[in-house]
Amino acid sequence: MRLYPEQLPQHLQAGLAPCYFIYGDEPLLKQEALDTLRQAARTLGFDERHRFDADEGLDWDDIFDASQSMSLFSQRQIIELHLPDKLDKTGSDRLRELLKQCHPDLLLLVTGPRLNQQQQKSAWFKALTAAGPQVPVITPDARHFPRWLSQRLHQHGMSAEPEALRWLAYAFEGNLLAVVGEIEKLALQNLPQPLTLALLQQQVQPHHQFNPFQLFDPLLQGKVKRACRILLQLRQEGIEAGMLCHLLARELSTLQQLQLGLQGGQSFHQLAGTLHVWSSRQPMMQAALGRLPLPKLQQLQSMLAAADRAVAAFDDDEAWRWLYSLCVGFLDAKPLTINPNM
Repeated sequence: MRLYPEQLPQHLQAGLAPCYFIYGDEPLLKQEALDTLRQAARTLGFDERHRFDADEGLDWDDIFDASQSMSLFSQRQIIELHLPDKLDKTGSDRLRELLKQCHPDLLLLVTGPRLNQQQQKSAWFKALTAAGPQVPVITPDARHFPRWLSQRLHQHGMSAEPEALRWLAYAFEGNLLAVVGEIEKLALQNLPQPLTLALLQQQVQPHHQFNPFQLFDPLLQGKVKRACRILLQLRQEGIEAGMLCHLLARELSTLQQLQLGLQGGQSFHQLAGTLHVWSSRQPMMQAALGRLPLPKLQQLQSMLAAADRAVAAFDDDEAWRWLYSLCVGFLDAKPLTINPNM
């Protein structure tokens, strides 16, 4: 069963499952999901908690000893297990063995990072999803962020006009921790409802934040203005141009391989499966391929190579100029006219 964080309170009205797997890249939502589960467990007598990190130094026998022991103060306990970015074979085998030890007096809370498709096909992931609900925690994207904000305001007895909500989403995109803090401050001020744009602009300091991976989807969708805004914000946040070059090289390579395969008569879905393209990203990839023929992709690749050379020469300004031009190039099939002296 897949549950999203906002669904946990309703789910818990029917009782606790023996195991939950909370995974993803949004720390605030992950922490809130864990707190919700811990609080529900405490009301049911789970008063003892043990925490383990499944890294190379973990002695798995310690977890099994904890899962089978009863203290003088509590007969019900929580075991929290934090998985690393990659789980080795020993960890996979011992985790599946641990899942077989679940019983009514033991609650197993497993947390992990964002998982790729290959990890979601692994034996340990399948065992976890069979043992109890999975709770993916993902930063709401630009389409869903206003709705998420509206729900969060409602939790604090507030609402906002549509224009104000859009501004709040723009001002804090990618930074849930900051916007939650601002909403809590607003709730303490007993402001007139619904909140207006003028009021929010007076009371709130924008603090949007992006990670490098949020650059790719707007590029694939041809939303170059948004992509360029994210790019400039990434630079302000101290992201290195070399990191973006590395990540963009992978995206462009995938697009070129897909385009070459399509020209060779292969089906898109077969190619996407071979190249391990996530199913959720396949529609965007397909749209980008319809907009960017092979010659344009080759030009973008040349621009990326120029940015990479600038990084190697420690010319940061030139590297960012090339990256900006590359983002603009995702708009359509027209070749870009590049000033060689830029």
